[in-house]
Amino acid sequence: MKPRIKAVMLLALATVLTACGSDITEVEEGQLGPVTATTGAPVTVDMADHGEHEMADHGDHDMVDSADHEHGQPVDLTGISSLPGVSVAAEPDGSGGVMLEIGVSDLELVAVDPPVGHRQGQGHVHVAVDGSSVAMIAETTYHVTGLTDGRHTVMVTLSSNDHRDYYANGSAISAMAVVEVTGGEPALEPDVRFEVELEGGVIVGGIQRFEASVGDLVEVTVTTDVVDNVHLHVYDLKVPVHGGMPAVLLVEVDIPGVFEAELHEAGFKIFELAVS
Repeated sequence: MKPRIKAVMLLALATVLTACGSDITEVEEGQLGPVTATTGAPVTVDMADHGEHEMADHGDHDMVDSADHEHGQPVDLTGISSLPGVSVAAEPDGSGGVMLEIGVSDLELVAVDPPVGHRQGQGHVHVAVDGSSVAMIAETTYHVTGLTDGRHTVMVTLSSNDHRDYYANGSAISAMAVVEVTGGEPALEPDVRFEVELEGGVIVGGIQRFEASVGDLVEVTVTTDVVDNVHLHVYDLKVPVHGGMPAVLLVEVDIPGVFEAELHEAGFKIFELAVS
């Protein structure tokens, strides 16, 4: 059975533009203020997609995977005269999917395949739904399918040719949209829930090991007052988090072992998930 992965972002959005008489919601870059994204069915991910490199990095699944690995540093464009920009509009298709219209300015979109080296002024768009990556594209339209009924959050982020996020003034150059989906499968309730809290970059109560059984749908909510991403290893789930925006990870676990989650940019472990 393929593992199903879902992450829910509790997002802050100051300005939400909703077209009259429709479920279209558009949020331009930088328009942030409070909106909640609820759960839906986990996105299906084939672990084979992680490739031999991923499996070799982590070894046997009964071992804790290592946090000693390199993270691609973002490309900081702060201070350049003409920053690229991005916007996104999301329209439900009535069949459990969403059509995306993406606006990109001051950036030449370059195809992801074949891969090319970084060149400033070029790049592509990373698309994530409820915190889980679904596509890397050089087009301005994309059709997301297989979502559950309910509210979902779409994030599009500008990326360099070598897949590093473009940043400016300490934040990724990105845009978000919240959309109500209909015609999909009913949302699933988790079998077990856990919580992690960080204050000033310190884990309240220390690192915990959460226990789950193979086949469980596990929900972990992480709250913190720092800006970062929560990264669950092997399942390769990465969700933004900062003060006022918890990261909620929802994953159906089907691999026995002990898996680490870390603050991605800070590079330290925040919990372990033990599956038996």
